[in-house]
Amino acid sequence: MKISLPIAVIVTVATTFSAGGLTPAAAEECTGPFRQCAILVSAVCSRDPGGQQRMTYLDNPGRTIAFEQCVGRIFEAAGHPNPYKTGITTSGNLTVPYTELQYPLTEP
Repeated sequence: MKISLPIAVIVTVATTFSAGGLTPAAAEECTGPFRQCAILVSAVCSRDPGGQQRMTYLDNPGRTIAFEQCVGRIFEAAGHPNPYKTGITTSGNLTVPYTELQYPLTEP
């Protein structure tokens, strides 16, 4: 039996680790050029202690592929190479967004 948690539950328990220890990650609106990609996969955004935006979403079937295709289209629309075809992480003013996948809970 597969159990999926609502994104709100993940936000409640989401934490980030830093060199200084455990710091709670506060949910915030996803911003930047990849906002639509975050919405597409129902990602929750937060800021790491260093200020980097983190997009967290459940690793449900098809979401990772959909996210990567969305990011690739944005790079290509801006005249940059698709990072998932070339292996680059930054081109021009675009950098592949920092993401974290949450694995859905399943019963044994």
